Amino acid sequence: FCELSPGLAMEQPRQVTPQSHFVVALIENRAKEVGMAAFDLRTASLHLSQFIETSRSYQNTSTLLHYFDPTDVIVPPNNIIPDGMAGVSAIVDHYANIPPRKVVLARGVFDDTKGAIMVKNLSAKEPPALGLDTCYKQYYLCLGAAAAVIKWVENEKGVTVTYNSLQVSFNGSFDHMNIDATSVQNLEVIEALTPVTGRISNKCNSLFRLLNSTRTVGGAKLLRANLLQPLKDIDTINARLDCLN
Repeated sequence: FCELSPGLAMEQPRQVTPQSHFVVALIENRAKEVGMAAFDLRTASLHLSQFIETSRSYQNTSTLLHYFDPTDVIVPPNNIIPDGMAGVSAIVDHYANIPPRKVVLARGVFDDTKGAIMVKNLSAKEPPALGLDTCYKQYYLCLGAAAAVIKWVENEKGVTVTYNSLQVSFNGSFDHMNIDATSVQNLEVIEALTPVTGRISNKCNSLFRLLNSTRTVGGAKLLRANLLQPLKDIDTINARLDCLN
């Protein structure tokens, strides 16, 4: 209330917060990689993202949740959280002041094969235009999230998505190369699998350990992120090489 004079008051008009029209599905793997699918109920559009989390606080996931501001977030049962990590389910619980409604669905609902078929059949664009035509296996997490969110909005919101009508966008970075979790492990990018001594690895032989001469936690995280998602933009690569020269 805004006071005018003793005994008199006038109610100020309340600010109206625009209601969100997004429903988001999230899933992660043991390599701290997160797949997200955000369905816009108002425009019948689907936004896909897949990225590697480099912080314990899941900063990338939190940023996208704040961006979409969903009314509902669909997650699988929280049983594969990497050691020391918060997990996407916990991030949803602590999102902003008023968390969105968390919907837990069986992990089988996050079926990347069905998600790939759905995206291919329902999208108004051809897969090559999305950058997904040859990368279905690489982006299995966001496609699994797509399967979950599409199934849920159809069942719970009564939304019917017809063939070639869904506006799909993919936010995988085209400036960076995403390395799948199996390759990260086999190439010993972060952790060594077979140390020279034949004993249990202490991670000294991994690429990350060999290159890590950083002095700060932030520098180590940046190095790790660059190894897991290396640049493929030639201009940026050359600019960095020029700095070294």
